[in-house]
Amino acid sequence: MRNYLLSLILIVGSVSGAVQAAEGAISWSSLSAAEQQTLQPMKEKWAALPPERQNRLRDNAKRWSAMTPEQQARIKQNRERWQAMTPQQRQQMQQRQQRFREMSPEQRQRMKKAFSRYREMNPEQQQVLREKFRNMTPEQRRELRERRRRVD
Repeated sequence: MRNYLLSLILIVGSVSGAVQAAEGAISWSSLSAAEQQTLQPMKEKWAALPPERQNRLRDNAKRWSAMTPEQQARIKQNRERWQAMTPQQRQQMQQRQQRFREMSPEQRQRMKKAFSRYREMNPEQQQVLREKFRNMTPEQRRELRERRRRVD
C-alpha cells in the first residue's frame, strides 16, 4: 500500500509538472499570421521549445514586424556576416561587444560618433584610414586614441 501511494504521488507530481509547463507554452495556432510567417523556420520545433524561449521568439517576431524594410535588411546582413565568421572571429566580436557594454555612456557616445564619421566616408577613404591605422606602432595608436579622447 505504501509503495502504491508513493507511486501515485510520483505520477501525480510528474503530470502536474507537465501541465504547469504546458500552461506557459504558446501553441503554434495561437500565433498571429505575421508571427507564424516570421517564425516559420521554428515551426517543426515549436512545441518542444521551453515556454520562455517561445515567449522570447514571439517578442522578437513582434519587433521584427514593427521594423522598416531597411532595418530588416540591415539585420539580415549582420546575421549573414555573423554566420560567415569563424568561431575565433565570433569570439573576438563578442569580446568587443562586451567591452562596449562596459564603457561609460559618454565613451559609448564617442564611439558611436566616431563610427558614424567612419561610415560617412567613401570606401576609398575608409581603406586609406584602415591602412594608416594598421601601419602605426602600438604606441602611435595609443597616442591617437588619447588625442581623440581629448578632442571629443
